[in-house]
Amino acid sequence: MSEITFTIRVTAIHPSYDNQGNEYISVEFGYRPPTMPTMIPTNVSREVSDMIEASRGVVKVMVPPQIQAQWKVLANRLILFLTPEEWENLQQKYTVSDEFTVALRPDGNITIKKM
Repeated sequence: MSEITFTIRVTAIHPSYDNQGNEYISVEFGYRPPTMPTMIPTNVSREVSDMIEASRGVVKVMVPPQIQAQWKVLANRLILFLTPEEWENLQQKYTVSDEFTVALRPDGNITIKKM
């Protein structure tokens, strides 16, 4: 298995609390999820193209409009919880819209680098 890399962006920073009432700073990183294909290949049979068109209709009916609107925005990919002390000790704080590259190595190590 080789290294997996992807880009993410800080989408939100807000306070968060666990079940015991401990406070954390939640830093949410998101990505733009892949979209459904909008074009149907011309070299497929009529049955296949009809099936693709019907599946789009099913998704539009089954998924509420407010959820469909969220598809156009970034979706959570990684969430980091920091204690207030850890947040204060950061030399450079995260800000919304900061972009990073994430590398997942086969040995399980995760590296996040600011772009």
